[in-house]
Amino acid sequence: MACFTAPLAEALAVSAVKSFGKSSGSSGNPFVARLGWLRNMLFGGSFLLAIEHVWHGEITWKYPFLTAVAEGDTAGMLREIATTGVAMAGLVTAVWACMVVVSVACATRGAKAAR
Repeated sequence: MACFTAPLAEALAVSAVKSFGKSSGSSGNPFVARLGWLRNMLFGGSFLLAIEHVWHGEITWKYPFLTAVAEGDTAGMLREIATTGVAMAGLVTAVWACMVVVSVACATRGAKAAR
């Protein structure tokens, strides 16, 4: 129904943190330096999920846009956002954290091999 809104909200928050991190000069932290990866993963996943929901008729082009709200199942929609949406956002964030750890390890290993 609207599970894509949780990763979308996280993507917006990450965008704000990324712009703050860039202005404060904390690029020495590999996680802050690679926040763009997380932002792109979250925005891309939210976009694809929104397309999938349009395809299945769960999002319409007329008000109230979400069919769950039109059918009076707002509680079910909020439950789905809180469970499925938050779980998806957490999984994407965990995968991103693993990607950052592996990329730092590879860069460190490559720097040691170059010596």
